[in-house]
Amino acid sequence: MFIDEVVIKVKGGDGGPGALSFHREKYLPKGGPDGGDGGKGGDVYIIGDENLETLNFYHSKKKLIAQSGSQGQGNKKSGKDGADLYIRVPLGTCVYNTDTGRFLGEILTPLDKLLVAKGGRGGRGNSNFLSNKYRAPQVSEKGEVGEEVRVTLILKAITDVAILGLPNSGKSTLLSLLTNAKPKIAEYPFTTTEPVFGVFDTGLRLVRLVEIPAVIEGSHKGSGLGNKFLKHAERAKLLILLFEKKEDLDIIKAELSLYNDSLLKKDIITFHRDDVYNADKLETLKNKIISIFNSLKRSAPLSLEEERLTIEMEPLSIRRVGEIFYVSSRDLAKDLRRIDFTQRDHHLLLNPLIRRYGLLDALKRNGAKEGDKVVIEGIPFVMLEERIKYEF
Repeated sequence: MFIDEVVIKVKGGDGGPGALSFHREKYLPKGGPDGGDGGKGGDVYIIGDENLETLNFYHSKKKLIAQSGSQGQGNKKSGKDGADLYIRVPLGTCVYNTDTGRFLGEILTPLDKLLVAKGGRGGRGNSNFLSNKYRAPQVSEKGEVGEEVRVTLILKAITDVAILGLPNSGKSTLLSLLTNAKPKIAEYPFTTTEPVFGVFDTGLRLVRLVEIPAVIEGSHKGSGLGNKFLKHAERAKLLILLFEKKEDLDIIKAELSLYNDSLLKKDIITFHRDDVYNADKLETLKNKIISIFNSLKRSAPLSLEEERLTIEMEPLSIRRVGEIFYVSSRDLAKDLRRIDFTQRDHHLLLNPLIRRYGLLDALKRNGAKEGDKVVIEGIPFVMLEERIKYEF
């Protein structure tokens, strides 16, 4: 089974919690806060592996999680960082955010590495909150939850030549005569049900060929095997179109245009089905391939995505219901989850957060006044003059 498209859920490791600890030693009964920071959670990367041909390995994988960071310890010892997770994919794999459709990047060489989910930051230990005002801070920070995202992996194989044609047009035979590939050859249509790859030696370089399963009239509507395998022709520099009569070429070109009209802008060689068995014509075709690729300078694989969008922070959303103000923000909620509201000095974490997001000004613009209740992602607060206070 040839799998070239999968959806997997990935998650960065959670950050380790900071430690709430006070130094205790003989002759130093009040040594002060010494809680260390938690370790950072591992990141999730997608990397290229030139030994892989398909995405079959990830067909049954539902969720991949990087290692979480360890908890901080006393004596200002930081927790151990979580190990990064590396997901190996074939070269030519495009990566998209499944929920938004956003293009995240593509893997074209073995050196490419794409970050898809960040690990959470480690929480700060109470030694970070020591000040002249707070000599024994009873507060530590929770670790940040690692990013979780669903990604779609779509393999668009890195090839030089794509062989296309209608059923029984001699595609498999031609591939077997040009390369070391051994495709299944038979007299019935749709013998080839998945792409078959082979390598042709020009004398100066190796050229990678792919046989695309049969294209028929209506493939763009799902007829036959559909046109889903045409993605493996997108990076090719040369298309070989096999035909028996002129109408065959019209059908093939029409289907290519309906899939992606840029395919018709590539170099195209048309080759008659009967010429596959003609030694002279076959030798002429080989010479054309050699001439085209020996004259080309070696270059990086063709990138299919030119525009990479940036991610914007989600703004605050405030909704008033009676005398209660409901605040929603994915980023603010993420930061609030790092606060342990059962700790006495949790305001040392809360107040800087409220200032950073400009929450007080935003609430006042929406009509909030002292004494009003504020709910942020299900957490209750009460509005004071210059701050908001957690409501137990």
